[in-house]
Amino acid sequence: MTRLGAITVGQSPRVDILPDIEPLLPGVEILERGALDNFTDGELDGLMERRRDPVLATRRRDGREIIVAEEDVMGGLRAGIEDLNEREVEAVLLLCTGTFPELESRVPILYPERLLSHFVRAVCRDCTLGVMTPAVAQIPFQRERWERALGGDACVEVVHASPYVGDALEGVKVAARDLASRGASLIVMDCLGFTREMRALARQESGLRVVLARTVVARAGAELLGL
Repeated sequence: MTRLGAITVGQSPRVDILPDIEPLLPGVEILERGALDNFTDGELDGLMERRRDPVLATRRRDGREIIVAEEDVMGGLRAGIEDLNEREVEAVLLLCTGTFPELESRVPILYPERLLSHFVRAVCRDCTLGVMTPAVAQIPFQRERWERALGGDACVEVVHASPYVGDALEGVKVAARDLASRGASLIVMDCLGFTREMRALARQESGLRVVLARTVVARAGAELLGL
């Protein structure tokens, strides 16, 4: 059976992600690791208290949101990728749309940020891009990142809506309507935590086309694996 490694910047298993991507990867065994798998609740709380920019929004094993500094997950990411390589996966899927340096791996790594930005750039010409991001602190960074990705005089509007909180669906509704009111012509849900249900809701509330990070990446993985 074909094996695909999946590594989150939070804790595994990501039971909130796999149900959406497994149907797009038929016959594939997904092996999971998390950069924070070995952290206790107390240690995770400590990361929250001393977080520094740039920040990443992710998920604890029990489903609660955690926002951490990128630098605090890099060691765990590298160790997890090495472990997945040793378990003979054919590729590694990074379950985060954050910006990361090149990570060492003997097999290809699917970087969601790169796949998502290339896809959006291909379909968003002379449009106003609406970006949905999970944390308020990420808004300035996301605006700058997407303006750079689109180039020229790109118009980018960014709002936050966390997929990890109890009222996540209501937050997505509000964010989608907000982006539509700002003149967005395409919405990108820039976090692997956003679900297909959330995409459908955002499309319904905004009346716009909506690009979902997790399915873009899963389909790229299917192509790489020859499915």
